[in-house]
Amino acid sequence: MVKKLIIIFVAVAAAVGIYFIFFRETEEQKIRRMLNNLCIDCAKSKESSSAVSLIVKTDTLKNYFADPCSLSVYKGFMQGNFSDVRAANEIMRANLFFKSSDLSYYDLHITVDGDEASVGFSGRFQAVLKSGERIDEVRDVSLQLCKIDNKWKIKSAEVQKILQRK
Repeated sequence: MVKKLIIIFVAVAAAVGIYFIFFRETEEQKIRRMLNNLCIDCAKSKESSSAVSLIVKTDTLKNYFADPCSLSVYKGFMQGNFSDVRAANEIMRANLFFKSSDLSYYDLHITVDGDEASVGFSGRFQAVLKSGERIDEVRDVSLQLCKIDNKWKIKSAEVQKILQRK
């Protein structure tokens, strides 16, 4: 009986060890997952434009931002320090102008240093305005992230036109 318990204990310990060695998510993977979820949560589809869904999305979006966070979008369009709730509200207010919108990114570069990370990528924003006009723009995005309660959050974000790179 004791031998069976020892064998079961060793097997469970081995399974846990294998999980942590081979299947544990790296910090870069956590950041990539967070960015994927942020793109999905910021997007607006024709089906998800009710007032209730916008309130729920605002509540979800605030979880992506540190409080306070520094935002600089297009050198003055939206610039300053914002609370997590206000940053989410600004995104949802901008979404009111669109029938639909979609965010995506590519050329992702992540540098993790303890509980801080720097992220750079090219972001693509595609949208259809309520007037029917289509928007398709690519911008350079730089993020500074910090880990709060074991979750990566945006501490600072800078969005620039590609020709305005530093």
